[in-house]
Amino acid sequence: AVFVIKNEQGLHARPSAILVNEVKKYNASVAVQNLDRNSQLVSAKSLMKIVALGVVKGTRLRFVATGDEAQQAIDGICAVIESGLGE
Repeated sequence: AVFVIKNEQGLHARPSAILVNEVKKYNASVAVQNLDRNSQLVSAKSLMKIVALGVVKGTRLRFVATGDEAQQAIDGICAVIESGLGE
């Protein structure tokens, strides 16, 4: 699933932490990739790896989830990104 980040300041520590906490709710392995920088897939459960993706407003992120609750994880990620990640 691909989502566009709408936050003015991108994904700095606070919104990244909200994203990580959402991902950790699910029994699923979730990876994320910055499509605009052609980054490697990294764990969406790692705050440092998400911050290191260098996400700014308008960045396209691709999430890949596997496991029992993969679809629920993607739906949850969609909801928190659409809600502005606490900002």
